[in-house]
Amino acid sequence: MPFHPLPDTGPEKPKSSDFGLLLIRVLTAATFFYYQLFDQLGFAKKFIWEKESWDLIDQLKTEGLHYTGPIAVILVAALTLSFLGLVAGVFTRINALVLLVITGFVFITPLELSPTLNPQSLALYLSLFLAFAIGGAGRVSLDFFMAGEKANRKHG
Repeated sequence: MPFHPLPDTGPEKPKSSDFGLLLIRVLTAATFFYYQLFDQLGFAKKFIWEKESWDLIDQLKTEGLHYTGPIAVILVAALTLSFLGLVAGVFTRINALVLLVITGFVFITPLELSPTLNPQSLALYLSLFLAFAIGGAGRVSLDFFMAGEKANRKHG
């Protein structure tokens, strides 16, 4: 009997676990953004455009940091952009690593982004961001789609 190779079935299709990862990504980003980051975005806007005082800058000054205004704005902007990347699933591991580092910084230095942010919720966020940094976003993400397009261009 001659050797018959297995038929090429193409890339693997998304499974229910991949949709679960999408749900976890969206819910994590939505809860952190709504409860912790939304108010800080408003304060950052007022600080930049209207030169109002911002509590986060005062907290960073008490920690002994210099250039607290730019650091606070960059911190909030990096959180926002990384959450958008995490939800879309683009550069998921890099965005999760950025979120892990910033959340770890907030955890180690007692910064108060919002009254609802306690150490237990920070530990939960840290574990989720670590999981996404290690495991990626799954098959329902732009990362997976771009990797498939790159493989198709390479073989086609």
